[in-house]
Amino acid sequence: MSRITRPLAVLVSALGGQGGGVLTDWLNAVALARGVAAQSTFIAGVAQRTGATTYYFEVYPDLTPQDHPVFSIHPAPGAVDLLVAFEPTEAARALSAGLIGPETTVIAAAGRVYSTAEKIMGGDGRVDVVSALQAVAARAGRLVLVDMSGAARKAGAHPNSVMFGAMAASGVLPFDAAECRAAVEAGGKAVKANLAGFDAGVSLSALELDALAEEAPEYRDAPARFLGDLAGLPEVLRPVAGHALAHLCDYQDAAYARLYLERLRRIIALDDAQQGYALSLAVARRLAAWMGFDDVIRVAQVKTAPGRMQRIRRELGVPDDLPLVVHDYLKPGRAEFADLLPWGEGGDEAPRRPGSGLKLRIRTSGLPGWLMMRALAGLRPLRPGMRRYRHEQALIEGWLGAICRAAPQDPATALDIANLAVWARGYGETRARGLRNIRGLLGANTTDPEYKKRLKAALNAARADPDMEVI
Repeated sequence: MSRITRPLAVLVSALGGQGGGVLTDWLNAVALARGVAAQSTFIAGVAQRTGATTYYFEVYPDLTPQDHPVFSIHPAPGAVDLLVAFEPTEAARALSAGLIGPETTVIAAAGRVYSTAEKIMGGDGRVDVVSALQAVAARAGRLVLVDMSGAARKAGAHPNSVMFGAMAASGVLPFDAAECRAAVEAGGKAVKANLAGFDAGVSLSALELDALAEEAPEYRDAPARFLGDLAGLPEVLRPVAGHALAHLCDYQDAAYARLYLERLRRIIALDDAQQGYALSLAVARRLAAWMGFDDVIRVAQVKTAPGRMQRIRRELGVPDDLPLVVHDYLKPGRAEFADLLPWGEGGDEAPRRPGSGLKLRIRTSGLPGWLMMRALAGLRPLRPGMRRYRHEQALIEGWLGAICRAAPQDPATALDIANLAVWARGYGETRARGLRNIRGLLGANTTDPEYKKRLKAALNAARADPDMEVI
């Protein structure tokens, strides 16, 4: 019997739909083909990107099942030889749990998938991933940063096959690349695409941490009919405004996009070029997001958008020759239906009772379900006459009016008022609470010496706690 006292341990942190389970199946298949003792366990993650699904694999390279080896069902500090993180902050999460040490090789994907905790913040809630990975590199025996998503797209493969190739090339696994490749082939699932991804992963080059530096945002080009209008705006505003115009044309129509321009020009006329049009830039961003508020019409439009099924196939690694069934689960409540009506005064939605709402399960990959959603999206021309639209536009005008009143005498306060629109986000009770906060702060006496202090405190609180109620 071998003198090995513990197995080689591999911890895989993958997000839902990235194929961590299949990757673990490949590891088990290689061990089975080799005839050595191995075991795998997993802990399921939860929805909305609040945590990864973790897979734990142990193998005794020199022991056979007849030797009665002892396994653990979970990783332990000081005993993880290979950590594979499909998202870079998952490596930082493992570090905080004490699972990374000098004995650990870490393979981390460079591409971000933002967590719910990051996205719900009123301000910029993104984790400083460079600093986090610097801490990982300082503690781990080796950190290998790879462009998993880019390699998967280029190979037309799923991310898990790329990561399996990178694992095989790391030299940590007790299996060679040929054995791993054979396991992929024997798996029988999208073999051609998975082999292409595996080969891409084997040949991946490690990236420097500098590769994680923030990239410039990708803006959509403005529709051709707006190019002349765009040229008349300050240069610093053109990328954001052009993107907004394209979005609002898609969301509603060209007339609605022109309303955005008219509103933005009111702010530009009061702004200071010497300050880089900071106020106009803030309004340009916040206004576009607010005018494109989510409602059931927009949800239906997105669910039936051209190319959606191909995108889902690409993200899940489903070849074109395999059937794909997509179900969308919706639960609209009374308020969502009332907002479609042409009568009634708009107001805050009452908190929904747990379990309330109409439970819908619609197969949008099939013709009946797609037609049902498309019919709902077809209500878009009627949106301006609906209760929800009127309510949102009245609030937007009140917000813009407050900015215009403050800008000539106090640009700093005007900028703070512009940033109040951080609360005009989400849906249901979250959005209703945010809009109540905006109304409460706009309705205050702005000449009160305490107003600025209260406004600043409320904005700071909003960045830290989006569920705060300031009224």
